[in-house]
Amino acid sequence: MNSEDQFISRAKPKRAFDVLCSGVGLLALWPAGLLIGLLIKLTGKGPIFYGQTRIGQFGKPFRIWKFRSMIVNADQTGLSLTKGEDPRVTWIGHLLRKTKLDELPQLWNVLVGDMSFVGPRPEVPRYVARYTPEQREILKYKPGITDMATMFFRNEEALLRGSGDLEGFYLQYCLPKKIELNLRYAQRASVFQDIWIIVQTLCPYWLGVLILYAIALSASFWLSYELRSDFRATRQDYEEFRGYLGWTVLPQLILLFWRRQLRGLISYFSIPEMQRTVTALAIAFLVLLGLCSFSQGRLAPTPSLLLIDFFLSFFALCGVRMAFRFLREHSSKPAYRDTVRRVAIIGTGELATNLALDFARSKTASRRVVAFFDDNPRTWHTRPHDIPVAGMPECLLNAQSQLKIDEVIVALPEEDPKRLQEIREMLKRLAVKVTFASGWPVLKPLEI
Repeated sequence: MNSEDQFISRAKPKRAFDVLCSGVGLLALWPAGLLIGLLIKLTGKGPIFYGQTRIGQFGKPFRIWKFRSMIVNADQTGLSLTKGEDPRVTWIGHLLRKTKLDELPQLWNVLVGDMSFVGPRPEVPRYVARYTPEQREILKYKPGITDMATMFFRNEEALLRGSGDLEGFYLQYCLPKKIELNLRYAQRASVFQDIWIIVQTLCPYWLGVLILYAIALSASFWLSYELRSDFRATRQDYEEFRGYLGWTVLPQLILLFWRRQLRGLISYFSIPEMQRTVTALAIAFLVLLGLCSFSQGRLAPTPSLLLIDFFLSFFALCGVRMAFRFLREHSSKPAYRDTVRRVAIIGTGELATNLALDFARSKTASRRVVAFFDDNPRTWHTRPHDIPVAGMPECLLNAQSQLKIDEVIVALPEEDPKRLQEIREMLKRLAVKVTFASGWPVLKPLEI
């Protein structure tokens, strides 16, 4: 089946999905639309809806509809683009844009066939006129309410806030990236892919993390009851769990949000994130202890149960984060290279060990650390990150050691310049490549 046939075969179920969901959406959401329209009328003069000409599939112009979020005739007093704190946006408009509710009237555009739920966001004619021949490929596809680019440019107004030339920045950097993302989506578009994009549009990243954390914390709280009763929890325990669940989990989530644990990428988890997690849970534990004492047990469980829950919650959240980190680090296929350089690192401090760890984690690294060398005798014959410390740096002068390595990286602190100079002079006698890691990832070659 060629690409043309694939496109046609995808279009039929996609259109059926669009008609069904837009029709149901218009019927279900008309009370919300009525309320939004009333608020727009009560907070200022002008129409409820805003229509603008956009370029649709195959270059055909159409009228796109939104709830009006800006002052009347805003397009005559500035660009069609907006950035953060644009004075033309009304206060109710800020709320509508933040929640994407201003896009609800586009359900009508979907129903009549001008748009789809998922597809490249349509642009105004003067922007489309500047498309390159390659970019005009995007016009083969029906535009949509949301797309892959919408997820990544969710906070586009904040992104454009500091730009002096707003339109120039958008056309030169943002628009080409959006088209690239949408062309990538179009190559593997399907109804299931569309549903996933809609879910991600309606559910921002931080909300997904919040739900995941809420599930983990709720499970930890129930496990606390099971442990207290030696896994013989009664119906009374279940009723008590239901009564205390909200009072227990809500402070934990609020404090995790305060410690910025809902915004970062969940698959990146290290000691600083662990410290912020334990701080949030510890403060929540103290708050709940106070609540238990103040309410005499009516709003929070006993201190012993809270203590069990504190430890279980900490291990649960850390376990979830570590699981995502493990999946991230092992999801990409390694890029096998013809040659991998065997590296010896001089030093066992934080810089040296982190450098070795980075090489070990990278699927595309051309280096593999085989040994450490260090001046501190206490480190000799130990194994940081399961890599042996072979001895002092002078051991590199041993011919047998040199046969086992292709490169030496010096990762020592600069507090002892005399010792660094000694090592520098010694390394000039080696027949291997030598580099200095004064600030990884920058590696400086040894100057002879």
